Amino acid sequence: MANLTKARVTAELASGGKTFADPVAADTKLFQGGMVGLDASGNAVKAAPAVATMRGVAVHTADNTDGAAGAISVEVKRGPFLFNQTGLDRTDIGASVYVVDDNTVGATGTLIAGKLLDIEPAGAWVEIL
Repeated sequence: MANLTKARVTAELASGGKTFADPVAADTKLFQGGMVGLDASGNAVKAAPAVATMRGVAVHTADNTDGAAGAISVEVKRGPFLFNQTGLDRTDIGASVYVVDDNTVGATGTLIAGKLLDIEPAGAWVEIL
């Protein structure tokens, strides 16, 4: 899979997840429905294996491509969401899954996206804690 190039509706298992507002890193565009991480300075970036911290899912698209770090904020939500997946099956339910890109999780990696709740044809239900 590849990073998002436009906003997507990321299915949510249950509404009511915790939301946060985070400053967006400089030269960064975060798409609605994409996984968001925090860089070493605490700024929101696209979730990727090399990112310092997993944060959640972008509620709205936030475009800071022409701004300095913190010029805008993005609302990020935690909870159970449906993502694309690679290399997972039902034997992985309950295990930690890892960020592959901002809309895909897999069985191995360096940045934990969350716990795998279920697998279905549409993807993997992941609880971002």
